[in-house]
Amino acid sequence: MDDGSSRVSKRIAGKTFSTPEEAGVTPPTDEELAHAEKLFDEFEEMIDAVAPEDRVKEVSPKFWDDISGTEYET
Repeated sequence: MDDGSSRVSKRIAGKTFSTPEEAGVTPPTDEELAHAEKLFDEFEEMIDAVAPEDRVKEVSPKFWDDISGTEYET
């Protein structure tokens, strides 16, 4: 059975993909997760407070499209 421990980081389109263990990242504690959840909830409340007619209708791809402007652009 493969437990993923033999994986090697991969570099794709200028980004490095690795397991948390390879990156030396420790899992968040329950307290850290609870704090992050609270921050997300507060942020979501701020978003929901914006009237629908005042919300942004279109967002430039530069904010979400990691491939735009690279050799991997379709």
